[in-house]
Amino acid sequence: MRERREVMIVGAGLSGLVAAIHCARAGHRVRVLEQYQEIGGIPYIHPSVDATPIEPDKLSDFLEIPLGPPQIAPYQAFNVYFYGKLFPFDAARFYLHGVERGSRDTSLDTYLYRIAKEEGVEFDFGWKLRSQEDAARLPPGTIFATGLSVEVFEALNLPYQQIWGYVGHGELQGPPQVAVWFDTYTSYYNYLASINGVVFALFFDKVPVRKEHLERWKSQMKQDTGINITQWREHHGVVATKSISNPRLFHGERILAGTLAGMQDPLFLFGVHSSLVSGKIAGIAVDDKARAYELFKKMISTYKLFWVQKRSLDSQPHWFKKLAFRTASKPLLAKPELFQGLVNFGLTTVPGFRRV
Repeated sequence: MRERREVMIVGAGLSGLVAAIHCARAGHRVRVLEQYQEIGGIPYIHPSVDATPIEPDKLSDFLEIPLGPPQIAPYQAFNVYFYGKLFPFDAARFYLHGVERGSRDTSLDTYLYRIAKEEGVEFDFGWKLRSQEDAARLPPGTIFATGLSVEVFEALNLPYQQIWGYVGHGELQGPPQVAVWFDTYTSYYNYLASINGVVFALFFDKVPVRKEHLERWKSQMKQDTGINITQWREHHGVVATKSISNPRLFHGERILAGTLAGMQDPLFLFGVHSSLVSGKIAGIAVDDKARAYELFKKMISTYKLFWVQKRSLDSQPHWFKKLAFRTASKPLLAKPELFQGLVNFGLTTVPGFRRV
């Protein structure tokens, strides 16, 4: 008979909530420690929308948690603005869905929080991990699922990549929308996404973003989509792609989950799907470390390949990226079978997407 124990989880984001649900269903007493006064992560970012590849039915089967509307909804059109030129795509080819994040009733975080409460999970809000000493006081086997919190990366001495940028919020009724911009003002990409009446925009880069670059994108966004977002806030954060060895399930006697575990797409930085998957794996690790580790290795099997590709891509000048994309896009768009094959290959960048 499985021993019933108290499981501590630091972080009430996607991976922490899934881990809590799994551990509670396994018969453990579960306590979640969250630094903010509400679920969903950094409050000023939310309500937000993640546009990400997901197959809700298959992911539901893996997590044993039903997923779908209104928290997750499919996109129909996917407009990519590549150095000023529009490339319209069918979003279904990329399995693109909008995911509402934050503490609203229609968010995925709130949905998982309700399930966790129904399973008997207890929550302590306002608890903040500030140092290695705070981490050391937690019992062995504690699950750390703190997302983009730089303080925890530093407290656990884990590598991270600093990012800078701006987040924009607004209201937008109608069907879910998504658009992405690649241009000279960022080495990453900017995106706009909406769901459930919320529209969210993110401008981010690995160097501080200049205000004139933000204004240029805002003008371009309004011209391309007709959407004018007026509420903006400066954003500093981290991503877990600093090192080729970032992914790790265990850190000493601790269990890591989500972004902290390096379960993030190293090429496009998609994190929702892999955070959900990682939460389940972290929950398994409480009772069966060997099984969890084998599953974790399978889910991140392509990480190093795409990490190297991302570093190679980042080293190329904008003129080369522009030429390469436009040259390759013509034959690919003319032959749907080749294009879909490339998309399917690209989706293996998302940890666990094909495995699930």
